[in-house]
Amino acid sequence: MIRRLAAFARPFAVPLAASTALRVVHLGLGIGLLAFAVHAVAQARGGNAPDAAAVLGLILLLATAKGAARYGEQYLGHWVAFTVLARLRTVFFDAIARQPPGVLHRHRSGDLTARATQDVNRIEVFYAHTVAPAIAAAVVSLGAAGYLAVAAHPALAAILLAGAALSVLAVPALWRGRLREVAGRRQHVRGQIAAHITDTIGGLRELIQLRALDRRRRRLGELDAEAGSCTRTLAARTAARRAANLAVLALTACAVALAGAHLWRDGRIDQQAWWVAIAIAVALEPALTAVEAFASEFGTTLAAARRFFAIVDAAPAPEPEHPCPAAPPRNPAGAEVRLRGVRFAYPGPGGHAVPVLDGIDLDLPAGSTTAILGATGSGKSTLGYLLARCLSPTAGTITVDGADLRDLPEDELRRRVALVDQRPFFFSGTIAENLRLARPDAGEAELWHVIDAVELGDTVRALPDGLHTRLTERGANLSGGQLQRLALAQALLRRPALLICDEVTGQLDAATEARLLDRLRPELAGCTTVWITHRPATLHLADQVVVLEDGRVTETRSGRAGAARPTGG
Repeated sequence: MIRRLAAFARPFAVPLAASTALRVVHLGLGIGLLAFAVHAVAQARGGNAPDAAAVLGLILLLATAKGAARYGEQYLGHWVAFTVLARLRTVFFDAIARQPPGVLHRHRSGDLTARATQDVNRIEVFYAHTVAPAIAAAVVSLGAAGYLAVAAHPALAAILLAGAALSVLAVPALWRGRLREVAGRRQHVRGQIAAHITDTIGGLRELIQLRALDRRRRRLGELDAEAGSCTRTLAARTAARRAANLAVLALTACAVALAGAHLWRDGRIDQQAWWVAIAIAVALEPALTAVEAFASEFGTTLAAARRFFAIVDAAPAPEPEHPCPAAPPRNPAGAEVRLRGVRFAYPGPGGHAVPVLDGIDLDLPAGSTTAILGATGSGKSTLGYLLARCLSPTAGTITVDGADLRDLPEDELRRRVALVDQRPFFFSGTIAENLRLARPDAGEAELWHVIDAVELGDTVRALPDGLHTRLTERGANLSGGQLQRLALAQALLRRPALLICDEVTGQLDAATEARLLDRLRPELAGCTTVWITHRPATLHLADQVVVLEDGRVTETRSGRAGAARPTGG
C-alpha cells in the first residue's frame, strides 16, 4: 500500500525532495540556534563573554533562516500533497466510469462520496506529513550524534542515537496492529454514516409518510456510537503512546546530562561541551515527536487508502472476448432484442443470493412497443436495468440485433440504449445544460422540440429564463412529474434504438398523461420501446403486453388486439 501511494508522488519527486531538504535545514537550524545560545551563555559564565551584538545578530540571522526554511518546507510539501489529491480524485472517478453502471447497486452513493472526499483527504497525511518528517528525523539525528561525537564525546552520541532509535522505531510499534484495525473499522463506519445520511435525506418524504424516520434516527445513533467508540480507543492508545515517546525523550536528555556530568568530572569534556550536549538532546525533540505523530495517524491513512483502492481496483466493465467489428449504422427501425433464460439475483445477507428474475424468455421485435406489467417486487424495474446494462444477468443472454449486450462497447451502448428511471437525477445547472448531457451539440430548436414533445413546453416557457433556468440541487424547483418528463426529453434527444421507460407517467394526472402519450406516438415511431408501468393508459400504445409475477413471465398478449397467450409458470 505504501508503495502504491508513493507511486502517485513519483512525478513530484523534485519538489518533495526539496521540501524534505528544507525540513532538515529547519530542524538543524533549530538545534543549532539553541546550542549556540547555550554555548554563548556558557562562555559568559566562564568569564569569556562574546560580543553581545555579534551574538544577537547571529541568532537573528539563524532564526530568520529557520523561518524561511519552515515556510518553504510547508509550501512545497502541501503543494505536492494537494496536487496528488487532485490526481487521486481524478483516478477515482475514472475508475467509477470504467465500472458497469451497476456499481452503484453494490456501493451506496453516500459511501462512494465519503471515499472520494473524506478518505482522499485522509491520504493527504501520507504526502504532507510522512515522508519528509521520517527522512528529516533520521538525517538530523545522525547529524546531531555526529557533531556530539566530534565536539564532545562518542559516548554522548551513542546515548543520543539510542534514544532516537527508541523514539522513532520502538514507540510507534506499540499497539500498531490494534490501532490499524480500529482505524480501519472507524473509516468503514464513517462511510456507513455518510451513506445513511445521504439515503435519509434523499428519501425524507417517504420516511415521514411511512413514519419510519425514528428508526432511521436510531440507526444513525448506533453508527455514531460505534464511530465514537473507535475514536475513543484510538485517542486513548495514541495518548499513551505519545506519553511513552515523551518519557523516552526526557530520559534520553537526562541520560545525556548525567553521562556528560561524569565525563566533565573526569576532565574528558569541558563545561561548555556538556551544556551544548544537553541543549542538542532537548532540541532534537521536535524532529523525533513528528515521527510518532504521523505514526499515530498512519493507521487511519492506510485504512482510507484501502477503501480508495477497493474502488480503483474493482473489475472494470467486461471487454468483448474477441475484437468487435466496427459498429453498424443504427437501425432506423429500432433494435431487435431477445432475452433467453435470463436470471438475476441480488447479493443478500450472509452471501445468500436473493432471486429476482428466473428464466425470462422474451422477444422485442425491432420498432415494437412492449408494456411490462406486474406487482411491486415482481422484477419489472430489474428487467429494465438489465436491458440498459445497468446490471448484468446472473445467467442467460440478452442480445441486441444479434450481438450480446455485454459485448457492446460502452459508447455504442449509451448511444443506442436509453433508460428513463422513475426517479431521475438532475445536476445543479440550467435545463439546457442538463438536456445537453445527452447530446452536447444539440441546438436550442432541438431542445425545444423534445421539451414540447413531453408536454413541458408551456411550463418551461413560463419560467423566468426559459431553457436557461437553473435547476436547484436534484431539480427540487420542479415537480416529480416534470422531472420525469424532463428525463424523457433528455432520452428523446439521444434518438435511441432501444428506449426503456420505468413508470415515467406515474406522477401525471390522466389528462396530462393522455396528451403526453399522443405527442410521443410520432416521436417513438420506429424506436423499440419498453414501458414498465401499471397505468392502463399506456397499454393502447403497446404491440405486446408482458405480465411478470415472482420474476417469471406468466402471460403475453397483444396490446391492441388478440387473445391472451399464457406462457406458463
